[in-house]
Amino acid sequence: MKEPEIDIDAVGGVDLERLGRSLLLHGERVGDGRYHVTGGAHDHWVDLYTTSHPRCDCGDHLWREQICKHILAALLREGHDRVVDALGRLFRQVQPAQKGRTRETRAA
Repeated sequence: MKEPEIDIDAVGGVDLERLGRSLLLHGERVGDGRYHVTGGAHDHWVDLYTTSHPRCDCGDHLWREQICKHILAALLREGHDRVVDALGRLFRQVQPAQKGRTRETRAA
């Protein structure tokens, strides 16, 4: 399997806020590294491999030049190591809040 032509380091790594939002999206694989991403306000198209055009048609990627939640959703579905590894960091961020809620629920 070829590696996506996406430089995660160039944008400072995986943005955990965008990664969290990407978990709420659905990505339908429509070709080799190509996805139709739904579940947000608008549908978007992602291409992880072609370098001749933008990776995603959303404003976050086009104008801010960021790895958007749609690209992250596609990378997760491809099993991209850096993005999958970032899920652990995201989980550790939300885990303390979950533990507090679990204790409150048990006490009630």
